[in-house]
Amino acid sequence: MSANLQVLISVTVLLGLVSCEPVFDIKDPAFIEGCVREHNRHRTSVRPSAANMRYMTWDEGLAVTAQAWARFCVFKHNIHLGEVKRMHPIFTSVGENIWAGAPYSSFKPESAVKLWVDEVRDYHYDTNQCTKVCGHYTQVVWADSYKVGCAAQACPNGVAETRFSTQPGVIFVCNYATAGNYRGVSPYRAGASCSSCGRDTCENKLCRNSTRDAPQLLTPAVPGLLFFKTGFSFGGTKAFCRCSCLLDEASACFAFSPGNKAQADEELACRQLLIDLCGKMVHMSKKTVKH
Repeated sequence: MSANLQVLISVTVLLGLVSCEPVFDIKDPAFIEGCVREHNRHRTSVRPSAANMRYMTWDEGLAVTAQAWARFCVFKHNIHLGEVKRMHPIFTSVGENIWAGAPYSSFKPESAVKLWVDEVRDYHYDTNQCTKVCGHYTQVVWADSYKVGCAAQACPNGVAETRFSTQPGVIFVCNYATAGNYRGVSPYRAGASCSSCGRDTCENKLCRNSTRDAPQLLTPAVPGLLFFKTGFSFGGTKAFCRCSCLLDEASACFAFSPGNKAQADEELACRQLLIDLCGKMVHMSKKTVKH
């Protein structure tokens, strides 16, 4: 068996239990730059060339969601993919790619993204068909996906649902908005680079737009945001947070029955994500969050 073991999973985002500190900090500029650079490098080099490929930029909310799910150290897709407003307070659709490997040293963001992109050998643009798995590749080069947020998690007890689940490993999750991989739709429009960018500018064969490329501010100014306060226990530490989130009152995050362990665990994970977002929102808009 190879010393380096790697597996992939892709789908068209919320959970999070912690096992140890992440391998990379989602706020680390070098980590962010590496993830964004690798995605855009492959988006700019598609064959045939893309007429409408958008430039991809980082999104904090997507990264927080990726981190919350990666903390579970399980090689499965986030169970809330496709649930409007459960994955992100602004985007209504989120895509996801997952990589896992062992040992720790097997992980580098560029290596994981390259493995996804290597599936191009099994994808045929003319027929929009795959001979094997190619959904990771098509999500990476999905023209309308313009935001990405990734997280890596060290799993000292192994990554569940893999053949190396008893070995210390790493799981790497990237979330995308808007989501790609719609059945029957090609990932991009073939043609001269940037020829379908419209009013966008063309940079290195990618369509850029200063408004679209700007960070999505997760502020309580968004219509429909609810204010709430919650106590929580995470990693044995009790804490309290007043926060807001774009969720309706019937959301599963606030509607779990007491005494059900599976639901309680999921609620804790959900709240942890919201707590991470809470810190950002409180920092950006202290006057709006009610105390």
